[in-house]
Parts: sequence; C-alpha cells; structure tokens
Amino acid sequence: MSSGSDHPDTLAVRTGLAESRAHAGDFRGAITEFRALVKERTAAAGADDPGTLAARLNLARLLGTASQLSKAISVCEPLLRDQVRVLGPEHADTLETRQLLANLRYKAGDPEGAAEELERLLAALSHLFMPTHDRITGVKRDIAFLRRSS
Repeated sequence: MSSGSDHPDTLAVRTGLAESRAHAGDFRGAITEFRALVKERTAAAGADDPGTLAARLNLARLLGTASQLSKAISVCEPLLRDQVRVLGPEHADTLETRQLLANLRYKAGDPEGAAEELERLLAALSHLFMPTHDRITGVKRDIAFLRRSS
C-alpha cells in the first residue's frame, strides 16, 4: 500500500522536513514548504482540521522568526479566529497563537495592540489557572510594561 501526497504520514514527514529547513536557517525554503502544506492539508482534510490549523500556526511562527512581521500577523489573525471557533479559547494552540500575535504586534511597533491581545490571553488563562500562577503573573507584568510603553 502506497502513501499519496495527502496521506497523513507523507504530510508528517514533509512537516518534519520543513521544520528541519527552518532549524538549518533556510527560512525561505521552509516558508515555501509550509505554505504548500497549508494548501494541501486544507484541500485534503479541510480548513478546520487540527492538522491544518497546526500547519498554519507553524507558518505564522516561521514568518515571525524570519522577521516577516506583517505576513505573520496576517496569518495569525484569521488563524486565531478559526482556533477559537474550532478548538475553543482555552486550547493550548489557541493560547499559543494569541501569545504569538501579541509578540508579533509588539515587534511590529504596536505595543497597544500587543497589550490588548495579552488582555484577551489573560482572560482565557484566568479560566485555567489560579491568579498567582506564574503564567498569569507573567502576562500581567507584560501588560503593565506595554501600557507604560504606549
């Protein structure tokens, strides 16, 4: 039995290869591969498939790492809306995307937008952790820093 280009094992191997390219510093090649993976996963499994959402998150992370901030933000914003709808606001991937979007906004020179995103992250984290949890105190500290910066 052979595996086609949209077989989960094939897609997993291609994801690993794209990640390896990124770790080796070949951001252009990795970004190209992740864009292709997003298209192929969407066609094979649908836009709401967890694998498709994960590929979009990988693409957004990589674009941010490559300092393509506006492109990363343009991937993150609709991804976050889809994750909230499909996975829920408190899912680990949704929380990661919200944190990534805040970081991207800050790096792009939008501390107010970053603070607003962190406020939404804090609201979600408050349903998961005690008020004294390290993650919550860290987000509160970051919000205070951003409010002073803007």
